[in-house]
Amino acid sequence: MTVTAQGRSGRRWGTPARVVGLQAVVTLVVAAMALFWSADEAKSALLGGLVAFVPNAYFAWAASRPGRSGAQQHVGAQQEAVLEGGRFLGRWLVKMGLMVALLGIALVVLKAGSLGFFAGLVAALMAQFASPWMGGASNGMDGSGSQPRD
Repeated sequence: MTVTAQGRSGRRWGTPARVVGLQAVVTLVVAAMALFWSADEAKSALLGGLVAFVPNAYFAWAASRPGRSGAQQHVGAQQEAVLEGGRFLGRWLVKMGLMVALLGIALVVLKAGSLGFFAGLVAALMAQFASPWMGGASNGMDGSGSQPRD
């Protein structure tokens, strides 16, 4: 494991953080390309990318936090699965609410231009589809996407 693939606690960051990083890079590239059109379109492209990037960054951060508290140490596997499902749903709902709020702020308050905004938004959202190729050999799966055999 390389130094760049570890967090401060020594845990591996994993695919979600790499996908969020890719979204940031794609957003900056689209904004730089839109700069050839106009500065307003570049600002709009940056805002569009941020609308996708910020909620996904929150979700990646929230998903990497340990979910067990001291009060939940003595629950069974089935209850733990239900609790984890509830935590996942809650984090996803916060992510969606954050995305809707940022969309409203960018389009209504900041008056983002439509071409650059949607170019940045779609490019950042499409970066998520690169996640199957960003897991590497450390994700416990072989190249076909199936679980390895014992």
